[in-house]
Amino acid sequence: MRKLVCATRGGEGSRAAQLAAIAQAQAENAALTFLYVVDPHSLAGVDESLETAVSAELRWMGQTLLQIAQNRARAAGLDTEICIRHGRTTDQISQFLQDTQADLLILGTPRGTTANVFGDDAIEQFAAAIRQQAKIPVKLIHPDTVTKLTIQ
Repeated sequence: MRKLVCATRGGEGSRAAQLAAIAQAQAENAALTFLYVVDPHSLAGVDESLETAVSAELRWMGQTLLQIAQNRARAAGLDTEICIRHGRTTDQISQFLQDTQADLLILGTPRGTTANVFGDDAIEQFAAAIRQQAKIPVKLIHPDTVTKLTIQ
C-alpha cells in the first residue's frame, strides 16, 4: 500500500493540500498521515523566558490543525494517522518520510506563490530540499489555481 504524507501548518494552502491528499488517498486506496512540525528555530526573536510557553502553544495549535485535517478525512470515509515532530522543519519532515518509508509528500503553497518552473519560490526550494534529503517526490498544491506541481 502506498504511503502518502501531507505536511500541514494551517492556512489556505494547507487546507487545499489536505483536500488533495484525501482525494489522492481515496483514489489510490493509500495510507495517509498528516504531519505537523513544531520548529523551535522559528521562535527567533521571542524572549527566552517565553520560548517554552510559545513552543507549547505551537504544539497545541499543531494538534488542533491535525485533528481538523483528520476530521476532514473521516468525513470522506478515510482513516488517517497524525504525527507531531519537534525540530528543524526540513530535517524533521525528511526524517519522518524516511522513518515511515513514505512514497509521496504533499505540501500546500502559501497564497501568492506561483507554479514557477524555475523553482525560485521559497516553497519550491523547500520542496526541492526535502526531495533531495528524503529521495521521494513532493507534490505542491497551489490553492489559488489548484495547480499541482510534482518535484521529482
